[in-house]
Amino acid sequence: MEIWKPDLIYKADLILGEGARWHAGWQKFLFIDIKGKLIGSCNPVNGKIETKKIEEIPGMLAPAEQDQLLVAVQGKLVLMDFETGKTQSLAKFKEAAQNRSNDGACDASGRLWVGTMQVNAEHGAGNLYCYHQNQLLKKIKGTSVSNGICWSPDHKTMYYIDSFLYHIKAFDYDLATGSISNERIVVQITAPNTLADGMCIDTEGMLWVAMWGGSCVNRYNPLTGACIGKIEVNAPHVTSCAFGGKEMNQMLITTAKDGLSADELKLYPHSGSLFTVKLNVAGFPAAFYKTYT
Repeated sequence: MEIWKPDLIYKADLILGEGARWHAGWQKFLFIDIKGKLIGSCNPVNGKIETKKIEEIPGMLAPAEQDQLLVAVQGKLVLMDFETGKTQSLAKFKEAAQNRSNDGACDASGRLWVGTMQVNAEHGAGNLYCYHQNQLLKKIKGTSVSNGICWSPDHKTMYYIDSFLYHIKAFDYDLATGSISNERIVVQITAPNTLADGMCIDTEGMLWVAMWGGSCVNRYNPLTGACIGKIEVNAPHVTSCAFGGKEMNQMLITTAKDGLSADELKLYPHSGSLFTVKLNVAGFPAAFYKTYT
């Protein structure tokens, strides 16, 4: 098993850092603080950070056409101008008021997949949606904590994590229609007190999974289910990861201080910070959300 050690790129105080993405147009990483109601960008060349406070709880974000960001906030999807902070509402989730959006991503055709969850992570209170051509369709009902949606390099398989199920699922994927089929489990999460969180995929088709409670990002082979690599992070709650940089072999890792005791925060003072590591394999930039008119 290969082992990597990341560098601290930004000593942050994020409550629930999440949403790592690479914006190929801006040549910057994106991230959010869910409970801090914050959206940020990070330049991996000089480490410069820009942040924007917003009024609603963000669950995920993706680059969008016309130099905008697609952001899933509590109760709705919006397009956001990062410079001005102005937003345009796209669609509303017809869910309980105490539900919020969580992780999501766009496929290569520009359609969005995004999950919802109850704010206190009540089991089975959320759903997984697909938003395309102004239609918000419920794809999987009764999810708990949707996380880590990504696609194989040939776009024929979608991988998906519902953290409370302690495994990673795969579906056959039709990129032309966005339909999923042939649901199966490809990776079992067996480490005690550890949840699979955010996820991305490399050019070799291996999955990189942020491990909440595990102080690491694990690299899994979805064909065998084996853990074949590990990035050891000096923070227990590792939340998301994304490939980026000029050669697409630099990874941004987000962490959280949420859920840690005062003693644990003293032991892990970099909880809530951003980390980066250069790897010997490359990944993919975040797919853009394509607007429909």
